[in-house]
Amino acid sequence: MPVMVLASAWNASLPPISSEATTAGAGIDLVNLASFAILHETGGPAFLENAWTAAEQEDAHGSLERLAARWAAKEAVMKALQCGLGDLDPLDIEILTEPGGAPRVVLHRNALAAASALGVARWHVSLCHEEGWAAALAIAERSSATSGSTQRHEGNQDA
Repeated sequence: MPVMVLASAWNASLPPISSEATTAGAGIDLVNLASFAILHETGGPAFLENAWTAAEQEDAHGSLERLAARWAAKEAVMKALQCGLGDLDPLDIEILTEPGGAPRVVLHRNALAAASALGVARWHVSLCHEEGWAAALAIAERSSATSGSTQRHEGNQDA
């Protein structure tokens, strides 16, 4: 089943990557929803407050599947930035929802610094959850005009 979930994430619609851009990094992550539910139950409110911003929690509408998909996206973004959970605070990466439903990446503090160091100009992210799994794919795009400095990264918008 995980392969089907990953295939679904891969095949989900992503905005086209510019032909003038290069990939700064890519990441993918998979979350087992049963294990995630146990973490949520045992961690309580602290689990939510330490991993998701108020805006992310609101976007999830109380759905464990949506929270798990956002967790997978945070991990995928970390991998695209060549970092791990020990390097970046989960709250430094927000996975928010555009009015049309598409996910977007917003970086803060250390995650923003890591993206700037890599010259990331734009993000592509896709999330899915089905059959007991949540998955996410993140691609960090470096613009040919990017000289290594970026400002704020918000989803599929130029930084």
